[in-house]
Amino acid sequence: MTGLAAAFATMVALHSGVGQVVDVNLLESMLQMMGPLPALARLTGEQQPRLGAGLPYTVPRGTYRCSDGRWVAVSTSSDTVAARVMDLLGFGDDAELAQFAGRVARREEVEAAMAAWCAARTSDDVIETMTAADAAVGPVLDMVEVVNDAHLIARGAIIEVDGVPMQSPVARLSSTPGTIRRAGGTIGADTERIRSTGWE
Repeated sequence: MTGLAAAFATMVALHSGVGQVVDVNLLESMLQMMGPLPALARLTGEQQPRLGAGLPYTVPRGTYRCSDGRWVAVSTSSDTVAARVMDLLGFGDDAELAQFAGRVARREEVEAAMAAWCAARTSDDVIETMTAADAAVGPVLDMVEVVNDAHLIARGAIIEVDGVPMQSPVARLSSTPGTIRRAGGTIGADTERIRSTGWE
């Protein structure tokens, strides 16, 4: 995240036409990833409880193990989506669970039902059923599955440079596309060239 922030900030600085220092750091980059939580803590003193992959305002939400040992991620970010998932879990007639506040109040019960529902089905069945219900669901991939994902392959997201597979440049520019020129040298391979620039 810090590297991305630095790269974009550097581009902004270059575009400004004014000489300036670009200052980014690891801590503040991660602070940005916290979204509204710092403001909430500063204004009210409230701290979001630790919920693993869960969120306080979305129930059910998380990762669930299926009967085939694979995992899926599920999120019910609105009452309409949650209502369809509640139907799947057998809570369709429970008016309290039709509302955000009711699901939050009964989080443990709903999460347990979601976990049990997934555990009784294969990941393919869970994904197919949830997709048919227009619910947000997706497989949790391991890294081998990620690098063999059809979408990433079609996008050319993994390229090979000097016999080394690696991520391609994340930004796709139509007129000035980025390239990776080499996989990288051995330790110290560029020392003399860097010293000759006078940047020490």
